[in-house]
Amino acid sequence: MTDNPNISPSKKCDIVMKGGITSGIVYPKAVTRLAQEYSFQSIGGTSAGAIAAAVTAAAEYRRRKGTDVFPEVDKIPGWLGEDAASGGGSNLFHLFQPQKSMSGLYRVAAAFLGYKGWRCWLRLAAAVGLDALLGAAPGLAVIALLRGSHLIAGGILGGVIASAGLVLGAAGGVVLKAVRLPRNRFGLCTGYTEPSPGKPDSLTEWLNNKINTLAGHSAETPLTFGNLDDAGVTLKVISTCLTLGRPYAMPFETNEFYFSPAEMRLYFPEPVVDWMEQHPGTFTGHHEPVDTTGLVRFPDARDLPVIVPTRFSLSFPLLFCAVPLYAVDWTRRRMAADEPIPQKRVAGDAIGHKEPRRPEVVWFSDGGICSNFPLHLFDSALPRWPTFGLNLRETRADREYKSLKDHVWMPGSNRGGIAQEWKRWSGTSCATVSFVTSIVDAARNWMDTLQTMVPGYRDRIAHIYLNPDQGGLNLNMPCKTVNEVSKYGSQAASRLADRFLRGIDDQKETPMTWDNQRWIRYRSTMGLVSEFLARFDVALKNPEPGDRSYVELIARGHGTLPDCYPLTPKQRVCAGTVMDEIAIAGQHLESCSLDDGAPKPAPSLRVRPKF
Repeated sequence: MTDNPNISPSKKCDIVMKGGITSGIVYPKAVTRLAQEYSFQSIGGTSAGAIAAAVTAAAEYRRRKGTDVFPEVDKIPGWLGEDAASGGGSNLFHLFQPQKSMSGLYRVAAAFLGYKGWRCWLRLAAAVGLDALLGAAPGLAVIALLRGSHLIAGGILGGVIASAGLVLGAAGGVVLKAVRLPRNRFGLCTGYTEPSPGKPDSLTEWLNNKINTLAGHSAETPLTFGNLDDAGVTLKVISTCLTLGRPYAMPFETNEFYFSPAEMRLYFPEPVVDWMEQHPGTFTGHHEPVDTTGLVRFPDARDLPVIVPTRFSLSFPLLFCAVPLYAVDWTRRRMAADEPIPQKRVAGDAIGHKEPRRPEVVWFSDGGICSNFPLHLFDSALPRWPTFGLNLRETRADREYKSLKDHVWMPGSNRGGIAQEWKRWSGTSCATVSFVTSIVDAARNWMDTLQTMVPGYRDRIAHIYLNPDQGGLNLNMPCKTVNEVSKYGSQAASRLADRFLRGIDDQKETPMTWDNQRWIRYRSTMGLVSEFLARFDVALKNPEPGDRSYVELIARGHGTLPDCYPLTPKQRVCAGTVMDEIAIAGQHLESCSLDDGAPKPAPSLRVRPKF
């Protein structure tokens, strides 16, 4: 630390953390290091990043109540890497606990998660052993029944049958287990299992306890988004609604959902669900009757426990179950009064003439499906304080990673970070798999990828490079690896703080300072404004032949079409004044366009839906 009075937790920052399953262990030491010199205003994340975001928000909330608990956050990676008291792996590994009906399939999957070589195959053999033996049984029976002169030929035939049956039995057993996934909410783990003496906590139980303990709350009064808001802390996480085909920022801004208390108890501890039942959301009214039997309106943002959206966001597909909520499909056609109701009805059929609408299940899964690195969450045209981004990447073949600092990269100049990072495929079989996974990655990450290259964004992102055996689906990493990975987060945070507070990087002066970042954002934003106003002015002055001008639309009298979204008399005067001022600004920009010499690549100023 330094004696400089400007370097203190009174400095503000926002932070956004990328998803990455167990790669999230980089974050606790990162936020602990930043907390030495910044207070967190807005905190966001997706998937594993949502876990870190919730923990950070709880710690910041407690600090604003007068108690610094960030040292406790700093201890989290060490605890995760320790051997569990019950044995059989680390504490991190034991947070992932399968449903009873999915335990067999989980053992198959777990054989590949964190194990290599003979240990992997040994665990796989143990997981599929019974099914494999059943498949091999016919061939073994043939061998056992052999007699006389046909012993050799029959033995060969029986061996072939047994070998084929061994493989088919093992594969068939896995398939039969996998087809049960839909009945088990499309996942191996709900994230929550009922706690019992001697049994380690599951992920949701542990995380809920950690959030409430850090915040100084009891289990009966969980930390809510209203608590955070009252303390001036903003938390947002991303979840994906598969039924509606879109991402949601949680907590929801509008409340259209219901939940089943019985189902929620499969995902969350009893006190959390009790709280949700006791704090139902605001009833907004419907133009049609709705049958909500057995359902409760999802809590409004202020009353929503922090653990709930966090669990929604970390629903890693197939590893964790999707989470069900309920909503009314208002697009379903209502039958006419004389239209007969069919004897057999399927989901989505038209509803009867007098039949009340019934909320239907909508499935929420991992936030990373749509936006794994939502750097835009707290964006503003001209930032008052930095929004730091922590990005997770795989190590590159053309780089050496000899020391801690080699695993963290940031642009060294205003031209850095422009070039795109390639994905390479090698080997026939591997290339096919890589091709398919790259299609999925491009579909879900293209927006985030482009965002990281935009001026004013790329210079505040710390990229953390992880080896193949670090993070990801390596659920059973040894303690040494966990501690090593967590230190990368501390290194990334130190570099961000050094650049933005002291103007140094690796003990050398750097141009990539906070003032530099603010100036980049100003130039980039004004370049966009220049282009926007120029186009605005053209449309304002040049309506197509026969069309009314926008000035005429503003000045039209009451009752004149179009009659939607009318302006009040005061708004009409204000709109006319603003239009005149915009026209004047457009004229100025015709002679001096501020987009000349602006940073490239230029971002896009466009209207897009909020989520």
